[in-house]
Amino acid sequence: MAVSLTGYSNARYPITYIRKTRRLPLPGEVLAKVGDRVSPDTVVARINLRPGIPWVLPVARMIGIEPQDLPSAMLKKVGDTVKTKEVIARSSEKGLYGRKEYTSPTDGIIEEISARSGRVTIREVFGKEEPPVKVDVAFELGCSPRDVPKNMLVKVGQEVKKGAMLAKKGEMQAFMTKTCLAPITGVVTEIDEKTGYVTISRPFKEVVAKAYLDGYVSEVIPERGVVVETKGIRITGIFGLGRETHGELKVLVSSPDDVLEASMIDQSLAGKVIVGGSFATNEALSKALEVGVKGVITGTASYLNLVKSLGVRLGVGITGQEDIPITVILMEGFGKLDMHADAFNALKFLDGYPVSINGATQIRAGAIRPEIIASFPDYDGPVSEARVIDEELALGQRVRVINEPYFGAHGTVIGLPRLPQRIETEAEVPVVELELDSGERVVVPRPNVEVF
Repeated sequence: MAVSLTGYSNARYPITYIRKTRRLPLPGEVLAKVGDRVSPDTVVARINLRPGIPWVLPVARMIGIEPQDLPSAMLKKVGDTVKTKEVIARSSEKGLYGRKEYTSPTDGIIEEISARSGRVTIREVFGKEEPPVKVDVAFELGCSPRDVPKNMLVKVGQEVKKGAMLAKKGEMQAFMTKTCLAPITGVVTEIDEKTGYVTISRPFKEVVAKAYLDGYVSEVIPERGVVVETKGIRITGIFGLGRETHGELKVLVSSPDDVLEASMIDQSLAGKVIVGGSFATNEALSKALEVGVKGVITGTASYLNLVKSLGVRLGVGITGQEDIPITVILMEGFGKLDMHADAFNALKFLDGYPVSINGATQIRAGAIRPEIIASFPDYDGPVSEARVIDEELALGQRVRVINEPYFGAHGTVIGLPRLPQRIETEAEVPVVELELDSGERVVVPRPNVEVF
């Protein structure tokens, strides 16, 4: 059914073509084909495997490089199989003892190389037919089977990694202490007091990639996933937390300077994405979590409020993987600021429409901002070209700073030096001179601002 969106006009957030790659971390089965209509919950690709426990390794830190330099230091790529003690990364600079190298602590497949965190994820992958492994803990410890439970360091249901200590007997000198190590990665499923054996199983796990948007499949990536394309409105914020989710948008305030209060939230908002104005109180965030709201979009919030009301520990510069059932997007950052009128007006227009949201945020190199996307795949009106974030700056333009130390601040371009300048990190980069709305004049790297 065609959608007209009569009356929508917003130069900052126009109706554009939106494309999203939906990709599996490892080769698997693609379930969708080009031309398929998909919704946010449509599973477009999946893997059935016994993945074991992923090994998340701080490779960049271990070889002394910056996170963004990790991909170029890797000797292996995503999807490659690696063996225990195989060199997977090497620094480019020579130290006193040569170039620093990092060896894999396990057999497995490289699932992710993150230039955001500087970490590499290696996941052990096993065949479906591999049986559970029984470990003779009583023999390894030299104790009777009935004494095995009291010497166990893990319980039934706990995950263990290959080489981790399963059980330990003795607390005295090292030569009097006996230990038993896990021969494989898996889950402890039985501790048998009669035989002294401990069983470690490798449970099946289905890994899926969902469409995230309401749209059409425009491209298939063999064994990996698809590209979903739609027409819609994409609005970006400054800071967010929480994973991808979707729901009906409900605007609870009448203007961008209104505070989101707990009294505005009731059980009827369960499963929805709610919108406030300038600030979300601690009580409002707690109430939203309590009633089952899927997402909260507001101008600002207190950092301590987020930590306290949602019970999360925020990462430094990288968010989006918090284990919470709600996604929060701050359009202006921390403190108490009114939501920008363009953003609020766009959200007000979308009241009652379904939206997809993602709180993932990165404020370091290669900035990633949280997003709200309203999909209209059957829209039959004019479509604008997608905005280019790093477009050429000009004097007098309004911009928003998207990196520290002025993260979230708005200002006006007052100078565009022709030559690169040395910044606090000692690097020489192109910069822009700004007059912030606070009146302060600052110099920041050009990639750290977006045209507003």
